[in-house]
Amino acid sequence: MGIKMFEKKNYIVNCDVCDTRRITEESLSGYEQIVINADILLTDEHSRTVMNSLPLLCNADETMDVEGEVSVICVSGSYEINGDTLIGDQAVICVNGDLTVRPGTEKVLERILKICVNGSAKYPRSMAPFLNRLIVNGSVQCIPDECIELNPVFTIDRYFPLRARQDGCYYVDEKVVLMDPEVDVEALVSKNVRFVTKRFLVREELIPQSVGMFEESVEMNVVPAGFAFVEGGAELTDALLQKHGTCLYIDGDLTLKDGSENCLDRLEKLCVKGKVRLLKRQAEAFAKVDATYEELVFVKGRYIANQPKIVVDKALLETSADGVEIGNCAILKVKEDAAPELILERLWVGNCAHIFCSPEQKSTMQLVCGNVAKISDGKEGDEENDDGIMGKLKKMADSRVVNADTYIL
Repeated sequence: MGIKMFEKKNYIVNCDVCDTRRITEESLSGYEQIVINADILLTDEHSRTVMNSLPLLCNADETMDVEGEVSVICVSGSYEINGDTLIGDQAVICVNGDLTVRPGTEKVLERILKICVNGSAKYPRSMAPFLNRLIVNGSVQCIPDECIELNPVFTIDRYFPLRARQDGCYYVDEKVVLMDPEVDVEALVSKNVRFVTKRFLVREELIPQSVGMFEESVEMNVVPAGFAFVEGGAELTDALLQKHGTCLYIDGDLTLKDGSENCLDRLEKLCVKGKVRLLKRQAEAFAKVDATYEELVFVKGRYIANQPKIVVDKALLETSADGVEIGNCAILKVKEDAAPELILERLWVGNCAHIFCSPEQKSTMQLVCGNVAKISDGKEGDEENDDGIMGKLKKMADSRVVNADTYIL
């Protein structure tokens, strides 16, 4: 027989917007604990008085005192505010995704009490004074009104000078890339084309013609003459050298895997705008390469990840000469036959919810872990089932749980 609703001990509400203004003490007095998790909490004098008399815990990004009717808009995905957007006189908007605000929306924005965005927000600079009620848990782009927006990473190709507008000002959120020597840069300059961006990545021989299209504050990264440009991260392989040659400029991270050391003696010059990830036994050979990079990171030879439960034992570590890295798992069980010395030498754990090990292994596990919620050694009496799925199910059975976009309490 299931548990009756009135026998539930806890009341949990998970929502974007929670309106508490109709709350009554009688309807909630039977619960031992009430938890509200919301982006926006709507209150008034009455509801605050009632909530103060209840065993209530509230986690809200924003609490607002409001009177009268409030229209609530909750969107998962993309949402746009333009001059034709229809909303009530008092509106609250929650966007789990991307928000775009268009120019000329002053009248619409004046009727909005609060906008909460879990994602990204993009708006023209002229609208910034009207967005003081905007909360963004993510990235924000404030675009100059005179700019034409392009892709976040924009590569100038040989056709762009033909399409570019006279006196055109272009907004590129991340970086502009100019690598093709056949681009008619003089045509862009004659059209008075300008770019607003954070970073300009350019081949050395194209600097004199192109540098005037960017403000002095823009970060400029130069690909030296004779270097092949590789966009994004790369792995050092025979295929990479066959395609691009032996002088490489990598705009990202470079990874060396087992066998990559065979390519090192063929590299003439290397520039990495990121991290170089390699095995410890490859360090000596890599040091002989004429290379520049931001950081050298030693990694394990074997990577096990994205599994609900992973077991590590002596056999796994002993057969992994370059070590083992564990990532993105819910539960990691370390068998007692894995000696602390072997763990310290060959194991690394990142992004794991719960690790179970022996008391003798616990101090060593603390040294080889990053971003791990809990390490249990059996002394605390927290067996796997108590703190794992069965324990969570038991707690849920004692709770009334509400998941909604908007909820009136």
